[in-house]
Amino acid sequence: MANNPLHSRANDSQASDSEHQPRPLGEEPATPKQLSELTEANKRLKRKIFDLYTIFEISRHLNSVLDTEQLLDGIILTCIGQMGVSGAAVFTVRGHEGYDLQLAKEKGLSLDIDDTMVISENSPILQLFHAVHGKPLSYEAIAGKIGDSEEVSLLQTIECEYLIPMTLQNRIRGLLSVTKKISGTAFFEDDLEFLAILANQLSVAVENARLFESEKAAVRKLHEAQMQLAQAEKLAALGQLSARVAHEVNNPLGIIKNYLLMFSQSVEKESELQEYLTVVTEEVDRIAGIVRQLLSMFKPRSDDFRALSLETVIEETMLLISLQARKLDVAIECKLPRNLPYVRGSSEQLKQVFLNLLMNACDFMPNGGSIVITGNINGGSVELQVTDTGPGLREEDIDRVFEPFFTTKRGGMGTGLGLSVCESIIKAHNGTITACNDPEAGAKFTLTLPIHRKDGTN
Repeated sequence: MANNPLHSRANDSQASDSEHQPRPLGEEPATPKQLSELTEANKRLKRKIFDLYTIFEISRHLNSVLDTEQLLDGIILTCIGQMGVSGAAVFTVRGHEGYDLQLAKEKGLSLDIDDTMVISENSPILQLFHAVHGKPLSYEAIAGKIGDSEEVSLLQTIECEYLIPMTLQNRIRGLLSVTKKISGTAFFEDDLEFLAILANQLSVAVENARLFESEKAAVRKLHEAQMQLAQAEKLAALGQLSARVAHEVNNPLGIIKNYLLMFSQSVEKESELQEYLTVVTEEVDRIAGIVRQLLSMFKPRSDDFRALSLETVIEETMLLISLQARKLDVAIECKLPRNLPYVRGSSEQLKQVFLNLLMNACDFMPNGGSIVITGNINGGSVELQVTDTGPGLREEDIDRVFEPFFTTKRGGMGTGLGLSVCESIIKAHNGTITACNDPEAGAKFTLTLPIHRKDGTN
């Protein structure tokens, strides 16, 4: 067919006819300028389609992310990559019910975020956004309208080129800031439209993440409250039981001890029977001690509370245990800072707490070791740490060490009441006590006690 001359001619004739056909009236050939404009419009249309597809993909991804930090990281990286800017930052509301906007995340900027980087709810910047119906604004436009102010200086600090509101239910819930483009080119209208859509998608995603985190926190608090209620009921039952046991046991114990004393006086001191009597007496005293621990655990006294120095309490406790520590080759070192504030409490009860912690640590280091007591001021409390170089706590035991009658000591050495008593005493002092393992040592117990103020309050 290709070599058929008739065909070729026909084709040539058709081509020739088409060339000589008159153009429709009013239709002129496109000029180079028009072709250039059409080409540019086509490019921008393709870019817009790509941007819309990108936003669709980003939105789909955002809906699956329920971690606020991860969400902000992802959106900032998207802005930097999509817009070709050197950095970006996001302001979000301080709390779920708040409206002040705080700088929450940034990338590509040389600054340290702090609590002062805030755009207030009544800021002229936010009022300006309301006036322009939430359209993105350049830094120059904002500075030109508002003039010098702390918030305009903040925008300058974060190298803001354009600021885009994150709107939700007609209220600005955040701000997205981008720097200049690395290429030095200006932002097109399509760029700003992309950023506006992205910012609104981000506001919805951030709000969803916040709601999810709030729900998780509420569920966690509910679970903690249920656990505390169960523990309180358990302790109440144990308290009633311990009071009855103490009453029923102390009376016969007193009688037994009196008869043992009388019997001991009638037996020769050198007699083997005297050794047996001593052992029995010690065991009776041990039973009486357990009963006292039960009572002190459920009824820590507060009638002898006064302002006291923790340094003095710890020094006196270290003196009490110094002999036992030397026998076990355990070094106890106190590294408290000077002039720690006073706390309000019972010197004797707090001595009991520190004595119990130090004795426990010694029991778990029979071949020697060291105990270090450190401290610092944390807000309105004094925080103390007691750290040993022993084997540490088993992970499965950490959450149970303060339970009554739970013990990790072998051979019946422990009653499981020592740390429970400690917790009761510290709670009676409006403080807290927690246990964990130190990464570089063994077990670590952290105590916090409110600072005693001159007006007599904690």
